[in-house]
Amino acid sequence: MPGADLPSHHVRATSTVRRALVAGFAVVFSLWLVSVYEVVRSIRDAEQQTAIARRAFASGEEVLTTVTTRVLLGSIYLRDALINPSADGREQYQRELAQIRADVASALPEYLPLVDTPNEREQWERLQVELDKYWTSREVAFAGEPQSGGGGVAADAAALQNGLVLARESVLEVVNSLAGLERASMESHEEQAARFYLEQQRRVLWLATLALGAGIVVAALVSRHVGRLQGELEQQQRAEQQNRRDLERLSARLVSAQEEERRSLARELHDAVGQALTAIKVEMGVALRGADVDSRARTSLEQARAIAESTLQSVRDLSQLLHPSMLDDFGLPETLRAYLRSVSSRSRIQTQLTLERMDDRLPPEIEICVYRIVQEALTNVARHSGATVCTVSVIRREDALHLLIEDDGYGIDPEVTKGASTARRGLGLVGMRERAQALNGTFLIEHRREGGTRVGVTLPVPTSFELAVRARRKQLAG
Repeated sequence: MPGADLPSHHVRATSTVRRALVAGFAVVFSLWLVSVYEVVRSIRDAEQQTAIARRAFASGEEVLTTVTTRVLLGSIYLRDALINPSADGREQYQRELAQIRADVASALPEYLPLVDTPNEREQWERLQVELDKYWTSREVAFAGEPQSGGGGVAADAAALQNGLVLARESVLEVVNSLAGLERASMESHEEQAARFYLEQQRRVLWLATLALGAGIVVAALVSRHVGRLQGELEQQQRAEQQNRRDLERLSARLVSAQEEERRSLARELHDAVGQALTAIKVEMGVALRGADVDSRARTSLEQARAIAESTLQSVRDLSQLLHPSMLDDFGLPETLRAYLRSVSSRSRIQTQLTLERMDDRLPPEIEICVYRIVQEALTNVARHSGATVCTVSVIRREDALHLLIEDDGYGIDPEVTKGASTARRGLGLVGMRERAQALNGTFLIEHRREGGTRVGVTLPVPTSFELAVRARRKQLAG
């Protein structure tokens, strides 16, 4: 039935789906998280290695530049010293050249950690040898006294050309070789970094593909499971709808059987018990008219006649409550007028009845449905509402009958109108709703804004043509 709690297997199935979704997406998220962590860590390591390599290349370039500039500057100083033969000038240049040698000696240890290949070690050792030759050739140039005249300058130039220049060229050659090796090493590092980034891209793509595949597998499994649960749920809903239809049909049959039983009881009370009481009353009247009845017997007969009269009225009232004979004889409008008058006389509630287009008779099942709903609604008004005025409107349209019952009482609890439990609503409201639904109608109960309660019922009614066809068929069947 709608509104009932879901079965325990549905609750377990929902919990299983939830756990499957959480587990599946946790796996996918973990794969993505691991892949992102690995990629970030690898890129960070690669960037650090690249930065170290670039700093090493810059440091090596700086050392080699220092060696190159100092060697060239030393050659210039040595040339100037040979051109300037004075003793003071030679001493000054000698001091400058000593400082140049010290600068080169302090810079060379910074390059030593960068020597990590056999070719670089070979060139490094050769640089040491060539620098020693360079410094030695420089000392040789300063060892002798300067020559005066053209012959002396030519001799010094020859010595410079033969010793120092050759040593300088050798040093520069080695420095260029080391620079070339360093550039090659840097290019190798750059190529390795490029290959590493390409490998990381492939790795990310592979991990993304793996995560996507895992996500697809999880989605497929969850979709399959959800589809199976959806099928079970639809099957359960169909079963519940079938049960609801069966219960509605059973309720309609029970209502019909109840009305038939009430009609039969009312007829029995009216015909059998009512006639018997009427006969008793008549016989007592005859006895009272006898001349030989004493005063004591007359008093007893009058009391018995009053009791019979009261019992007969009670039987008539009970018969009317079980099934009003007026409904079969005179129709719905007259029956409602009589019932509202009786409600006003019993409860002192002012009742008003409005009828529109109610000249033609309605099918019996619709008339009894409207009468029972009005009966139950006015009973609730008299018992619980504290109202002083109650209006009943019955309006017939071409294909529907609209019933509206309003009072000016306390109103109804909003929780009841929202669909509270059956125990809270009471069986009266349930009965009214089931009677309306049994005829494919609608039932509404709500709190009025201006105070009180409003009950609205809409029932489909056959058209005049359909009623004529139904009457014709009944005549033919009779």
